[in-house]
Amino acid sequence: MDSLNLATPNLPLVAALIGIMLTGTHLFGLLAPDLCMQAAKKFPRSRGWGTVVLIAAILWTLCLTMTTDLGEFSAMRGTLMISIVVSGFLLWKFVPDFLSSRSIGFLLLLAAHPVLETTFLQSGMLKLALVILAYCWALAGLFLVGMPYLHRDLIGWICAARWRWNLACWAGLLYGLLLLLDGVRLEILG
Repeated sequence: MDSLNLATPNLPLVAALIGIMLTGTHLFGLLAPDLCMQAAKKFPRSRGWGTVVLIAAILWTLCLTMTTDLGEFSAMRGTLMISIVVSGFLLWKFVPDFLSSRSIGFLLLLAAHPVLETTFLQSGMLKLALVILAYCWALAGLFLVGMPYLHRDLIGWICAARWRWNLACWAGLLYGLLLLLDGVRLEILG
């Protein structure tokens, strides 16, 4: 199977999309803090959310496996795809503790690559902001997969004081606005 030549999205578009996501989620956290803090505390041990996010990570990994040129391992593509599904099922079945945190870690690791690929051979403030975010995602993903209990502890610490929650929400909101506005500016002004 030949690799699909998917065009890399342009930098302003990626920045705007990530900016919308960060701005929207963190604004919701500021507008409904009690609801969001309660949901955040339950999230790391949520089997339902863990299942949904794990399925998303498995599907993304399957898409990558189907479309990536594996070189000399191309003959093993089918075996790799079956292994991904079986591994995901075994993880779901036998490692239910902190499944949501681990699955978010998988998604963060997967998401870092396209963001870094988009910034390749680019310059400017927007590239720097996206690269910093992508490496933070990768680092957080490694910790979430390997030590998911830290996710629960961090959420508990942030939710213990309203000012910490507000500070985290404002930081995410401002970073999202930075990405969104700079991405829109570059798209309009070229």
